[in-house]
Amino acid sequence: IIRRSFSLFRTPNTTSLALRAARDGHDTIRIQRVHFRKRFFSVSRIIGTTVTLAGAYAFLSWVDGELEALDEEEIENPAVQSKNPEEVAREGREITDEEEDEDEDEEEGLIFFPTGFSRPKPRTFYKGSDPEWQEFVKLARDRNRINRIRGELVVLVRGLAVKNPQYSRRLGKIDPTKGSTWIDVVFPDGPPIEYERPGYELTDELTFRQTTQDVHELHHQRMKNLLVPTAVAHSVYQDSKSRADGLWQGFKNYLGWQETSKPDAAQKLLTQFPMPPPSSPKSPAPSTTASSTASPPPAPSTAEDSAKPSTTPSPLSNPANERFGLALPDPTKVPTLNLSHFRRTLHQHHKQTHMSAPRGAFFVRGLIEIVGERAKMTLDVTAAYDPKLGKYVMLSVRLRQVKDFHQRPRG
Repeated sequence: IIRRSFSLFRTPNTTSLALRAARDGHDTIRIQRVHFRKRFFSVSRIIGTTVTLAGAYAFLSWVDGELEALDEEEIENPAVQSKNPEEVAREGREITDEEEDEDEDEEEGLIFFPTGFSRPKPRTFYKGSDPEWQEFVKLARDRNRINRIRGELVVLVRGLAVKNPQYSRRLGKIDPTKGSTWIDVVFPDGPPIEYERPGYELTDELTFRQTTQDVHELHHQRMKNLLVPTAVAHSVYQDSKSRADGLWQGFKNYLGWQETSKPDAAQKLLTQFPMPPPSSPKSPAPSTTASSTASPPPAPSTAEDSAKPSTTPSPLSNPANERFGLALPDPTKVPTLNLSHFRRTLHQHHKQTHMSAPRGAFFVRGLIEIVGERAKMTLDVTAAYDPKLGKYVMLSVRLRQVKDFHQRPRG
């Protein structure tokens, strides 16, 4: 109790101390804090300093002795002194070349221990003497080849659209020969940006050295999206906001602050068409019976339905209620959480992985229109063409616009 009362971190309750003093017969009480300082030269501090200094002195003495032994061996070795300076220099060059070869062989270590996240390397640009740039200059002057490359991209994209059943279901039968195109060729200023991560590597000699390891661009972007999930955070915020708005509207309706609610779009469509007349019991038609299901049933059917026994289990027949007096929820009726709004928002704001063109390739970008029987679609296409291979090595397609040929009023 005394330690807790005079502690510097846990403030004592002065009211309780005053009550204790009044209960013991004291009228006044004076509380004064004190702080006990430790001595600077304590026993533990002196022992720790002594052990540290002794260990450092022993280690430095051992290193000094080893260096002196190496110097004595070099002085006592007469082989080096008897040789000419040219021979010594030649041997030095040979040793240097051998060491360089060994360093090249030791580039790959046993185990790599990363010490940080991946980061981009300094960007480089093409020079006029580079073979990639010379190929770009040669290709830019050949207009026929440029047009042929553009045509290959149009045929490739429209062929993929014809084979895709989702496009055919939305647009109808697709004609690959119809549609407008706008395609441009863009030559990059330099090779793609490379990524690396720092760390330490264990060599064959069981020594550690500081080095870096190359990282693929796809791995870098996925790790960035994982560490900075902006799309997920925005989706969670929008979903929480919509749920809070729904709860607030229900709360206002419950208190009577908002009596009339806005009708839904489905209710607006139903109010535009008149209700069908009730079907005659003498000549029931299948179409009339099916359309009259929205109207309230007649009185005889209601009486028959009420006379039938209810199939829902009663809470009194629950064995848990008979034994413990508790009505447990039905396990077959599990509450589900609607995540449609969250998934839709996540799909809209999700950043797709952006892949750069490989070294020596250039970009072919533009808009390609796909025409079907019912609608037409405009795609934003980005592709990478490798002139050495003579084919496209990367393709990215994004939907830009869908337009129906027959548009109906929605009001």
